[in-house]
Amino acid sequence: MRHAGLRHGLAAALGCLCLACPAQEAPPTVGAKAEAEGEPAAAPARESEPAPEPAPAPEPEPEPAPAPELELAFVGDIIYGRYRDSGFDPIVEGELPPFAAMAAALEADLSFANLETPVVETLPEKSPSHADYRFGASRAMAQSLVDAGFDAVSIANNHHNDQREAGHRETPQILADLGIVAAGAARAEAPAFRFETLEYQGWRVAFGAATTKLNMPLDEPPPHLPWAKTEDLLAMIEGPLREARASHDLVIVSLHWGQEYTDDPSVRQKRAARALVEAGADLVFGHHPHVLQGIESHEGGVIAYSMGNFLFENAGPVPKLTGVLHLRYTRSAGRPCLSAARFDPAVITRKPYPHPEPAEGRSGTQVRDRLQTLSRRLGTAWRENADDGSMHMELPQCAGAPHAEPAEASEQVGGEDPQGE
Repeated sequence: MRHAGLRHGLAAALGCLCLACPAQEAPPTVGAKAEAEGEPAAAPARESEPAPEPAPAPEPEPEPAPAPELELAFVGDIIYGRYRDSGFDPIVEGELPPFAAMAAALEADLSFANLETPVVETLPEKSPSHADYRFGASRAMAQSLVDAGFDAVSIANNHHNDQREAGHRETPQILADLGIVAAGAARAEAPAFRFETLEYQGWRVAFGAATTKLNMPLDEPPPHLPWAKTEDLLAMIEGPLREARASHDLVIVSLHWGQEYTDDPSVRQKRAARALVEAGADLVFGHHPHVLQGIESHEGGVIAYSMGNFLFENAGPVPKLTGVLHLRYTRSAGRPCLSAARFDPAVITRKPYPHPEPAEGRSGTQVRDRLQTLSRRLGTAWRENADDGSMHMELPQCAGAPHAEPAEASEQVGGEDPQGE
């Protein structure tokens, strides 16, 4: 309060002194001076307005809920032709698409096959391989895989070397260009065996492929196919399999193995396949024998030891018997549950060229009898649906998935390699 009193007294004294002074005009303000000189007055200074706050960012769209079920379809060996002394001899002729008759049987969320041929941009007139049986396909031929709805193929087999380096390089690229996932490609860097990932409606499916068969020794230097002896498959695959199991809903292992034209898998095959299921595989998908073998249920997984031929020139009495394996998985607490396994019988007919068709009548009976007989040897039962002739594996009800309804009742190809079994 003392400082305020001093300011007040000084002002009073100065006021007295000024009473004796002549009166003086106050200097004009800037605005007044400007008006006097005929210039517009400047606008009075205004305090700066605060910047408007940015609009809030839109909320991200919620992730769609994963589909409650996923259906997969599997078929066996597919080739498009072979080399003969006169040059390349294609299988597909005329306007008929090779898989047109199987369109209904191939309907699934994701479809898989064994592509037992390399695919190159330009097929050479003469085979670059000296193997007894030499295959090949062009980009235009492989387009039929897209037209039929195939999503993924295994290319780890004994014919992947048939187009040599061009086949190694071009096959995965052409398939990728066509939107098809290729598992089992030859690689220059380790590890040779790897899983590819397919994603569909919130499901993640791991798909890996290996072979125990080669038509010629592995090239030096790499790239090399994922190859191992049957008894060494688990050692090569188990590590990647357990990693894939932790980050995928389903894990599929495709194996090119076994002995050609035999009815049953070997003891070593059964031991290896069951060990892979116990390590986390949902399906072991086999091929190479060129005949349909039994399909086994083991500890919640499925083992199809050989799916036989699908598009192949050998339409003999047994090699022509084939089909499409459908597996339906249902989300449940923890790991998805196998809620249905269906097999649609098919047969390779010779006209107008060798191609698959649904097996009806006597051919359908032959396929069903073969599947049933050979699967029973593995301890697995199938039953026929009398309405459509399909076969259904007997499975336990999925726990925690009451909406999963049970199925309704009712010429030699490929050389043996000394590095194989």
